[in-house]
Amino acid sequence: MKRPLLIAAACLAATACGQSDEDNQAATPNAQSAPAPKQAKESIAAGLAGSADHRTLAQALKASGLEATLSGKQPYTLFAPTDSAFAKLPSGNASGLMAPENKAQLTDLLAGHIVPGLVTAADLAAAIERGKGQAKLATVSGSTLTLTRDAEGIILAGPGGSRARVAGAERIQANGAIHPVDSVLLPQ
Repeated sequence: MKRPLLIAAACLAATACGQSDEDNQAATPNAQSAPAPKQAKESIAAGLAGSADHRTLAQALKASGLEATLSGKQPYTLFAPTDSAFAKLPSGNASGLMAPENKAQLTDLLAGHIVPGLVTAADLAAAIERGKGQAKLATVSGSTLTLTRDAEGIILAGPGGSRARVAGAERIQANGAIHPVDSVLLPQ
């Protein structure tokens, strides 16, 4: 029985990560799968701050302290809940999470949407294909996202059973990628 594909974060951040090892090749995105997307000059955090669809997320990143992380040079991939995704949360949850006393909970929730390294849409699709319909991504929170695909696109499942769909084109930033998603992935 084959294990689900787990994309190693260290290999996502580096271009040369032992590609001669067959097991490693199967677990990392294929850098040759598509031409490199055009890269923006601003960071993930700056890109979100200027996005009309991610105002709530930009505020949440600032309140959690993760804005600094997503402003740095290290590459990350963010599955970015849109404002309408935050609006789906029960009444008051989004604003309650941003209260100073809930900073740890907010940070954990948002870190579950961040993957180390640059992972493009082509990388996601290739990993799902190599994994026979499923791929797994380790997040900076230590949780795992399970990715599958249906006729409408890529679906993410979080550890608590919450699900989100990639809901738009990726945005490649100076320090990674932003993939908009239609729901907030809630931790266990």
